[in-house]
Amino acid sequence: MMDPLRGSDPARIAGHRLLGRLGEGGMGVVYLARTPGGGLVAVKVVQEEYADDAAFRERFRREVEAARRVSSRWAVRLVDAGPDDAAPWLATEFLPGPSLAEAVALHGPLPPWGLRVLGARLAEALDDIHTAGLVHRDVKPGNVLLAPDGPRLIDFGIARTPEDTSLTATGIVVGTPGYLAPEQAGAGDVARVGPAGDVFSLGCVLVYAATGRPPFGTGPVDALLYRTVHDAADADGLPEETAGVVGRCLEKDPRLRPTAAGVHRALAGDGTDAEEPVRWLPEPVLRLIAERSTAALDLPGIDDTEVSGEPVGGDADGTRGERGQRGPEHPDPAGANTADGPGATTGRRRFLALSGGAVLVAAGGGTALWAVAGRKEAAPAVRPRRPRYALALHADLSGADEAAGLAQERGLRLAVEQFNARRGRPYTLAVRVEDDGGDPLIAPRVAKALAADPAVLAVVGPTTDATAAACLTTYDTALVPVVAVSPGSMSLTIQGYRSFLQARVVDSSLAVFLDIYLREVVGSRRIGIVEDRATDEHAWEIGDSLSNVLYEEGHPQVPKVVSARRDDFRPVVDALLAGDVDSVVFAGPPERAARIAKILHARRFTGTCVSAHPFFDERFLTAAGEAAEGWLAIAPAADPALLPAGAAFTAAHRRRFGTAPARYSVEAYDTANTLLAGLARLGTARPTRAALLTAVRGTPYRGITKKFAFDKRGDLLLSPNNGVFLWRVERGGFRCEGPAPIGVPS
Repeated sequence: MMDPLRGSDPARIAGHRLLGRLGEGGMGVVYLARTPGGGLVAVKVVQEEYADDAAFRERFRREVEAARRVSSRWAVRLVDAGPDDAAPWLATEFLPGPSLAEAVALHGPLPPWGLRVLGARLAEALDDIHTAGLVHRDVKPGNVLLAPDGPRLIDFGIARTPEDTSLTATGIVVGTPGYLAPEQAGAGDVARVGPAGDVFSLGCVLVYAATGRPPFGTGPVDALLYRTVHDAADADGLPEETAGVVGRCLEKDPRLRPTAAGVHRALAGDGTDAEEPVRWLPEPVLRLIAERSTAALDLPGIDDTEVSGEPVGGDADGTRGERGQRGPEHPDPAGANTADGPGATTGRRRFLALSGGAVLVAAGGGTALWAVAGRKEAAPAVRPRRPRYALALHADLSGADEAAGLAQERGLRLAVEQFNARRGRPYTLAVRVEDDGGDPLIAPRVAKALAADPAVLAVVGPTTDATAAACLTTYDTALVPVVAVSPGSMSLTIQGYRSFLQARVVDSSLAVFLDIYLREVVGSRRIGIVEDRATDEHAWEIGDSLSNVLYEEGHPQVPKVVSARRDDFRPVVDALLAGDVDSVVFAGPPERAARIAKILHARRFTGTCVSAHPFFDERFLTAAGEAAEGWLAIAPAADPALLPAGAAFTAAHRRRFGTAPARYSVEAYDTANTLLAGLARLGTARPTRAALLTAVRGTPYRGITKKFAFDKRGDLLLSPNNGVFLWRVERGGFRCEGPAPIGVPS
């Protein structure tokens, strides 16, 4: 599907006239364009903020070189490229059909005949790639486009020669989890990844095409990698005639897999079957291709794009966007005069009728030409209206984590209101609030609405790991800066989102604080670790990370893993006590933490009990009752009243909302001010999302809770305490004891 061009998009790239946006990902935007000769091509252009980055430019140059080396009927063809231009670009042939992933999601698995055609022709493409001395390394349903005559393999962004390890280093996974080979998923040693890895990925793609299911299921990255290395693929439902060759493709040992040429021979038969030009796709998919082909051929000519400097957004008082609103509002009742609005294509001009005369205002030019009838005196000067933009909150405001969502809303509102109170500010900011209820199915719709609002410069949120994982691709496609206050999963960072900034330490880092507190402060002799799979990624990141730290230090431990289906924690507690532990670390959700707390209390356990931030919730206090007393939490949340710079915030929060700040309120306030510091660095009344993202990454900000500084990947750079605090349950409530210790002086 194609989206219209934005006001900031160019009209042409190296003689190619741009018609619309096909997508955005990796390090650039992909446009549909007409060549000087009138043909259609897909033009991929490196984003401006990455064009000067030597590493990104080198990656793009490698992609062009790899595409030039491949000559295959079933791989997308490179038409032209400018890797050394100021804005590097490449153009490939345009295929209007859907990806295999989209086709299967919309219309179900391919029939047996179509599966053989798909497999034979993709195998031929891989054989051509391998013959050229390359390995694709990211064969997946999303990188296969469908056409009436056969599939096309696309995206050579991480293709390499087998001996080339310059893209990454040992320990980093290259490819898409769930579709990569065990030698990629295991140690991540790129030196071991050869053509056989592509054959394994092809087997995974064929399983998906035949069944509609990913061969190793869904879930967190670590689970997918583990299953890829240790479990058999779920290939139930494969047609009998293709099951044998697909099974050989999925051998764990790369030496046992066939070559791509061997797969092609097995599926093409004697050359008269899968190679015959017949209707190989289901009728609904063919109709989809026909509709998109017609739409592409029917595209009208367009004028060169003009950029309007007239932003749209919230009201000057900052009250726009209360909960439940969906979609942008326009200060102009007609909804015109925006770069993408209904009136955008008519010269980007606005005519205002005035009593006794008329005024013509050039949108974005700031100049007014007056023609006043019947008056000789000079017209009074017109005060230009301040531009209006918005910072948005994407939060859970009605679900299980609504307390954290509301706290973040209040912190954001307070920061924006203080900004709007400044004299001489270049624009007015509004707060737009959207509630996803903590539902990962709703979160993408919320993200799409916020990304579509040109007034929204950045988003604070979402509230949880699950909702963040569900919607960050949507934000990344639109390059909307997203700064997360409470999500902490490491998987959010390693996905490589360009516009995502994690404004807290990841969960796996909390294990270091747990280790220091238990060994150096408490002096624990033997530490029990309960890893509750009800929170899957969090449990793994906290439990496994702590266990690894203790193992490296040679410190005694008793690790236990609890299935998400188990409700009875008594056997686990009995095993811990039998192991003579004097402290217990629980990695799991608050309600299940309450169960283990009650059992430990009943067993009269007097050692240290500690958990991390998901447990840090009123639900634990309510469910555990008196058994909660004395439990500790290591969490990336502060009580600002205990911090040197927090008194003024606490007082302002009380004046504005009539209550002391709740957990994660001051963190949201700091996060909003980090964005405001980035805007201040830009020094313009017309900021863009891309410029703001670059500015925030390059502008360290000293907040109340910690220093906010990010590297180019969006990772929070480490500072002395990283905003991590120690909380204790006392008299039925959580009380902050101050920053979590980072070491005890010897």
